[in-house]
Amino acid sequence: MIDDKNPETVYNERMERLNGLVKQMKKKDRTLSILKLVLFFGGFFFLFKFLPGDPAFAGVVFGLFFIFFVAAVFFHETVLDTVKGYKTLKDIDETEIKFLHHEFPSAVGGDMGGGEFKDPDHAYTSDLDIFGDKSVFHYINRTVTTMGRETLARWLRAPAEATEITHRQEAVKELTKKLDFRQDLQAHGMAMDDTAKKLESLYRLFEEPFFIAGNRFLIAFMHVLPVVTVGLFVLVFFNWPLIWPLVLALFQLLINKAFLKKTSRVYGSTSRNYKILKAYSGMIKDIENEPFESLELKRLKKELDLKERNASYYIKRLAVLLQRFEVRSSEIMYFLVNGVLLWDLHCVYRIEKWRRETAAVVPRWFDVIGNMEALSCFANLSFNNPGWCFPRLHGEGFRLNAKDAGHPLIPRAERVCSDIVFEEGKKILMVTGPNMAGKSTFLRTVGVNLVLAMAGGPVCADRFEISPVRLLTSMQTSDSLDRHLSFFYAELQRLKMILDAIKGQDEGEVPVFFMIDEMLKGTNALDRQKGSIVLVKQLVTLRSNGIVATHDLELTKLEAGDSRITNYHFDGYVEEDKLLFDYKLKRGICESFNAVVLMKKIGIDIV
Repeated sequence: MIDDKNPETVYNERMERLNGLVKQMKKKDRTLSILKLVLFFGGFFFLFKFLPGDPAFAGVVFGLFFIFFVAAVFFHETVLDTVKGYKTLKDIDETEIKFLHHEFPSAVGGDMGGGEFKDPDHAYTSDLDIFGDKSVFHYINRTVTTMGRETLARWLRAPAEATEITHRQEAVKELTKKLDFRQDLQAHGMAMDDTAKKLESLYRLFEEPFFIAGNRFLIAFMHVLPVVTVGLFVLVFFNWPLIWPLVLALFQLLINKAFLKKTSRVYGSTSRNYKILKAYSGMIKDIENEPFESLELKRLKKELDLKERNASYYIKRLAVLLQRFEVRSSEIMYFLVNGVLLWDLHCVYRIEKWRRETAAVVPRWFDVIGNMEALSCFANLSFNNPGWCFPRLHGEGFRLNAKDAGHPLIPRAERVCSDIVFEEGKKILMVTGPNMAGKSTFLRTVGVNLVLAMAGGPVCADRFEISPVRLLTSMQTSDSLDRHLSFFYAELQRLKMILDAIKGQDEGEVPVFFMIDEMLKGTNALDRQKGSIVLVKQLVTLRSNGIVATHDLELTKLEAGDSRITNYHFDGYVEEDKLLFDYKLKRGICESFNAVVLMKKIGIDIV
């Protein structure tokens, strides 16, 4: 059972097994390559040997060799596809081992970090490094489709409701044990080059106006004319005049020209997309064939039902139709089949028939793929970190308590964990400490784990209890030249966002939870101190919940006048001219700061 094994051990064992399977397939590859050569040259050898004396026998023998040659080609392609699949699975395992060592590998030809989702105005993603290189998204993301990527990003940007969180947790727990299913799903998707632009072109195809379906005269005409044309070409071999099929071929050319603009517009929405659809079909088939127990996974699977067929059949059918349209990529072949068979019109007609029956439900199927991929990402995170837990949700009041919570992006060997305790009646934690002692990391630890918890994923903690919250942060504010915002004004806007959200929340709504790292950094010390005290008092008055990290010891005095504020701190110490930190959160106020020590350490004289 993989449950009791270290994840790295599991991946190494899988790679060893896959290497063995690849070697077996390589032997079949060589055997079939030799067999194809023997059948190819053998067929022609017997053809020329028996052709002069017994043409009929020569034809039969050559036909048998040809049939076996085609079968060998087919089996050889299957073997090559199998080898490619094994190598893809091996690449997945190698990538997982790199992630276990926090190496943050990149996807081939893509960005695993979700840089396109960066938004400096978002309530918390920018402050918590949710997106970007070596970000939370980068650490979690194993999606291979546009839908999966966008779904995972949406879940990290917008907290789910309590019921939805519970359903996702159940699904993630079940998928954690389904390593084969998760990797097969990922491997099927890795066989394509999926982009948002290509997905948009597919959706444009579904919105194209019909110009053949429903036009009975055109449908009958486009079926009859090619049959008559081909029939006349056949009759030419029986001394019929060549002029008649040529006239009909010319007539077809004129028809094709009349519809060229419309057929080209459809082709523009389908070009090269058949490979994506084949991969989607394989992913959907994986989902259809897998038994599930959790309500969410059963719901997603049920979404794939349509009439008497499964979704994978219809998606594969569309892929085949689009692939037929690709005859346009061969000019000579396209000229022949389109000039005699009205190929473009037949392709468009069959695509339109498919759209009428199926297109309305395809976005729903694509959503299933996206949701399954996002859930699989969290399941992969849980599998890779067996010491992590799933949060316990509390529906009433405010609660945030954790045992040994750590930052997910810090390697386990270097990670120092802390307890997060919001005692009854203590709603604002005031955290002090010197530079580099761990204040900002602690805030990000709380924030990132909250984001994971509210998305339905596991968290980096031994125990984690929360009530649903709306997270807002002011931590990494910077100026913005393009919007003509100074650093200080940008920070004020973030603080105002927090205050407005707290003031605007109605009774029964999910409470705001804020995190502020060194407020009012963009002004002088005296002004900052006065403004910070006023702001904290206002936050207390509004009965809000949150954490404030600060160097200003004046703010810690507020605890004495209000039981809703609790002081915590990180500290450092000097040992043999070295500045050291234990990065542990402690109760009370920090009295030691390190600016002078650091200045001396780098060679700045202190008078």
